[in-house]
Formats: sequence, structure tokens, C-alpha cells
Amino acid sequence: MAKFSGSGGTEGGNMVMYWPENLPEDAERLLEEDPVTFLDTLSEEGRIIWFPNDGDGQFSISVYLDEDPPAPLKGFLGEEENYPDVRVKGATFFGGLECVGEEEPKLSDEYQGMFTQLAIPEGIYQGSVFRTFVPPTFSRSWLIERLGTRRYRILHWQQLLSRASFLGIVACLFAFFFLKLPVWLGLVAVVASSFVAAVLLARSEACREAIVAIDEFTQLYPEFVVVLSSVPPEGITDPDSTELALPVGSA
Repeated sequence: MAKFSGSGGTEGGNMVMYWPENLPEDAERLLEEDPVTFLDTLSEEGRIIWFPNDGDGQFSISVYLDEDPPAPLKGFLGEEENYPDVRVKGATFFGGLECVGEEEPKLSDEYQGMFTQLAIPEGIYQGSVFRTFVPPTFSRSWLIERLGTRRYRILHWQQLLSRASFLGIVACLFAFFFLKLPVWLGLVAVVASSFVAAVLLARSEACREAIVAIDEFTQLYPEFVVVLSSVPPEGITDPDSTELALPVGSA
């Protein structure tokens, strides 16, 4: 029994857990020509796990091997999808679909922060994939309990000032063409003050502790949860069978 956690990001609305050794030789071409067929076929064969998303951004994952998720997390799991045979072969990666290729993702600026490697033992597993739905009220209560009311309020004000500063900068750019110079300079001063306040709060001890708490919360309640159960020897099918050898897109 074991747990593996990681995070990754995407700019294309799709996250995957995959194994480079499971990919066909012309994976990059197939993915470029017809990504949906590519993902559907490899998912059915258990050679990739596909996590469609509502948008871009950073996502976290926890993989439970031969054990169930803890009770608090289990209550927030939904949208279960079953994978009868997940074939873990070689290195495991969790990341955006754009990281997938014939080779392992390169540690370059292009993929920085978009994938993580998980040390899942090789084997064939039965998989259950879940999306986590945590109510905002729960996350707020958890953070208040973890940080205390005062630190949580500082975090809240820092977030508000950051958003206000961004909107203020945009407003200043447009207002330059419509406001008189003294009025516009006054607006710039207000926006600059809110920006400085947001930066100072971000560097405070309370916000640093909040960042640690948010990371802790993300590990406890990741966006995606995968439960892998070892398959007994009699339940293992031949991974080199004709069905698995079919090229992507074949009938």
C-alpha cells in the first residue's frame, strides 16, 4: 500500500497520467492528427489515463496503490471512471497533454511546472479515477482553522488588493485618454499604493504561512484521485495481444 502525489499544468484543457514506454512509435504524429482518437484508444487499452478539464491551469493528483483514500477526501469524490487494466510500464508522468511524446518530457522552460514524475511500481492494475469536488465553505473553514482568523483575514485582504491592483492598472491605461492629467495621476497613485500594499502583505509571515497551508490543503484534497488495485496473476491479459497491437484509429 502506498500513496503518490504530484502536480502539473496544461494550456490545452487536458491532463494525463502516462508512460512513455506505453506510447506507439509515432505518438507525436497521431496526437497531432487526431488527439481525441489517440486518447480514447490508449485509455481503453489502459496505456494512458485521461483527465479532461474545464480549462487551463495547475492541477494536483494523488494515486492510492492498494488502499482507499482517507475518509475526509473520499466524501468529496465524484465522476468515477473505471479502467479495467492500467498498464504501468517504466516511468510514470502526470502532466498536460502537450507534454506527451515519444520521449520523456524535457526539463526545459517549455515544460517547466507542467509535469511531475510519480514512482509507481510497474505492473497491471485495476484503476478508478475520480474528480474531487470540495465546497468553498469547507476549504474556507479548513484554512481558518489551520491559520487562525487573523492570518486568514490578512490572506483575504492580500488577494483583494492584488485583484484590485490588476484591475486598477487596466483602468489607468484606458483612463489616460479620457481623464485630465491631475485626476489621472491621482488614480495612478491610488493604484500604486494598493500594489505596494499587496506586495508587502505577500511578504508577511502570515501570507508565507498561508502558502504552506494552501499547499498542504492541495495535497490532502487534490483535483484528481486515482485508486489502483493490483490485479491477481489469473486476471492479467497478455499486453502484447492482437487487440493492444492495433494502431490508433483502427476499427
